[in-house]
Amino acid sequence: MTSRARLAVPLFAAVVALAGCTADDPTSAGATEGSQAAADGGSEAVVTDPGTASVADQVMGEQTIATPHGGGDSWGGEVTVTLRSVEVGGENMTVRWALRWDDDEAPADAGASYYDMGVVPTTTVTDRDALKAYKPYCTEGAWQADTTSATDASLERLRCSESMLVSPLENIGFKFPNHGTIEAWAVLPAPEGEPATLDVAPAEGLPLFTDATVTYLDGSQE
Repeated sequence: MTSRARLAVPLFAAVVALAGCTADDPTSAGATEGSQAAADGGSEAVVTDPGTASVADQVMGEQTIATPHGGGDSWGGEVTVTLRSVEVGGENMTVRWALRWDDDEAPADAGASYYDMGVVPTTTVTDRDALKAYKPYCTEGAWQADTTSATDASLERLRCSESMLVSPLENIGFKFPNHGTIEAWAVLPAPEGEPATLDVAPAEGLPLFTDATVTYLDGSQE
């Protein structure tokens, strides 16, 4: 499997808000929008189990916001976004997070899709000190295509977004259940320089978590 990955790109200083791991301002969720991690044109990366199972109940940071509105069904209530862990092993970085949707006015068996909430499941991890950002591996296309054609570049990004190594990936049948918690993960290139903390946007349209602690599974930072 060919995985498209890395090209860390510069970020403007105003892109990332300074805050604790659970930011107070939910509007900062899209702060890293437009920052592209990269594609090196086809580097091979071995993607195994995405992280460890021991973090299922871990809470590094948590934020609750009103349910975002996109297209489709306009549900109310609120969503709780939990950042569980940021783990680095070898050439890969795994972000684990969870989302719970609660709407007491909606039917118990209702479901809200990414489209309903206007959320795009593209995880973005930013290293503010190094001014670099990373996005998930994809098996087709590239986040930053080697082409001068805007149309071709757009198609490459679309193909990449449709084949990201994230779960759950956006598809026509998936919905977040009312009063249910869905565990999620994304696999990205390992950050350069072994930073101790990183900023994490679990998905576009959801809150940003700043200064998230990075766990190095090989113990390199112990």
